[in-house]
Amino acid sequence: MAIMNAFERFASRVISAVKKGALPRIDQIKLGHLLDKTGKRNLILSQAILSSIDKENKKDIKRFAELLGLADSRILANKEPFTKKEQAELAALFRRASLSQASTRKFTRNIDELLAEQIKESIEGKPPVTSAVPRKKQLV
Repeated sequence: MAIMNAFERFASRVISAVKKGALPRIDQIKLGHLLDKTGKRNLILSQAILSSIDKENKKDIKRFAELLGLADSRILANKEPFTKKEQAELAALFRRASLSQASTRKFTRNIDELLAEQIKESIEGKPPVTSAVPRKKQLV
């Protein structure tokens, strides 16, 4: 039984839509590989960040989820994900989690709406969507 996270559901929808269109097969394969690679990167990054944050510190977890929600909205509006004040809050939160300033900078520069959604789902403990069909190695 395969477990699909937010990114995998997004990738599946994109590939399904692409297959219905006129995108050549070779481009479908390239797109599938790109989405698969991005999904793995997002999953690893989100799990690394969440494992560093003290699970007992509910205030930090809650604020982190709020910041991700705000960032998600701004990204979708084609704006910078975090304000200067929020970047400072993230830096303090990451410092308390023993993450470096470089990690904070990299996170704030590289976050996208899919990564934000992935981390928020993990924080909220949403049950994963399951499928009876095992996930294939390629999306296409």
